Amino acid sequence: MKKMFTLTLIAATLLANACDKTQPQKTEDNVREDIVLTKAQSDLSSKSNVFTFDFMKTLASKDDKDINIFTSPLSLQMALAMTAEGAIGDTRQEMINALHLNGFSEAEVSGYFETIIPALEKVDKTTVMEIANSFWAKQSITIKNDYAAKLQASYYAECKTLDFDSSAAARAINSWCSDKTHGMINQVVDEIPEDQKVALVNAIYFKGEWTSPFEESANTDDNFSNHDGTKAKVTLMNKDASMRVFVGKEASALSLPYGNGAYMMTIILPEKGVDVNSIVAGLNTETWSDYYLGGDRYQVSISLPKFETEYTASDLCIAALDDMGMKSAFTRAADFTGISDTRLYIDQVIHKAKVKVNEKGTEAAAVSYIGMRTTSMAPPQQHIYFKVDRPFIYAISEISTGAIVFLGVQRKF
Repeated sequence: MKKMFTLTLIAATLLANACDKTQPQKTEDNVREDIVLTKAQSDLSSKSNVFTFDFMKTLASKDDKDINIFTSPLSLQMALAMTAEGAIGDTRQEMINALHLNGFSEAEVSGYFETIIPALEKVDKTTVMEIANSFWAKQSITIKNDYAAKLQASYYAECKTLDFDSSAAARAINSWCSDKTHGMINQVVDEIPEDQKVALVNAIYFKGEWTSPFEESANTDDNFSNHDGTKAKVTLMNKDASMRVFVGKEASALSLPYGNGAYMMTIILPEKGVDVNSIVAGLNTETWSDYYLGGDRYQVSISLPKFETEYTASDLCIAALDDMGMKSAFTRAADFTGISDTRLYIDQVIHKAKVKVNEKGTEAAAVSYIGMRTTSMAPPQQHIYFKVDRPFIYAISEISTGAIVFLGVQRKF
């Protein structure tokens, strides 16, 4: 019987500022142009959002109902898609089903990421968006050439060889993460366990400034009604604008653009007396379409808290993915022989994320670590007061594809 090893997959996703070279570039020639996708890629992008909402709802149902959640389902999906490239049989089918990529060929899935990665980076010259992937293997494990070639061609992954028996391996991976995230995340792994043989790393770096920033002089201090019934003092950023607002029976929503409008933050605010958790539970592509694209134009007075949130989940991620149908990948019956003839299975998933929202724009960071071991509408109003003084949901997405990069629920301060 073959000895089982560990494969570690790290997906690091970041939205941050750090040094000057990360600052959005001011330019006059920055007209927004839609990302052009094929019919299959457009359908796949929609399915990607199905995974986003499915994962968020499942995770939120398992975690403490009063804490803040902030995730990057796109990062997790991309990391799992790279893993699925080496999965075979039932293991692959369960992963594809959980990712809601069933019905698409292997070529369509890899071709989608091959298209979307550079497209998301280039769609706005004034918004920094960088995506990087890497593949790390120990000399003692044989990786199949076809698998490595697929990661290089479709996911633009750098392929590297490391001595995983030394502390230099951890330093090398942490250094790569720090470089690709402009110093936002410097420490991903403390050490590489002896039985870890392969690592995959995905990093997304984003920094966006509001198209129309808030003026700090307009800030006010106010109370925020936490989900647990307590009150917290917050600083509200305030401004007036003419914009589209979706006004529903249970929640209202508006979107604030970054840069040239290619990226935006959508804020979903439940009506007073409506539990934010019920809105999260009702999220799907249909309700998202209303929140994201629906509504009429109003004169709006916006009050949005400045906030920072950090979130970590580990076992809950595995439990959520298991509930979503990804079962055999976490057992010794898993088949990842598309990666190596060495038997592998996933035994650890860690997701960490943080976000900062202020007058200028948004900064955030997320890390996903996957370890594998061997074997009806309300009536229109003339003026709307959109005061975010109670739990709310927020998402950062690219407008032409609808790709959601980050999704969070703020329940308390």
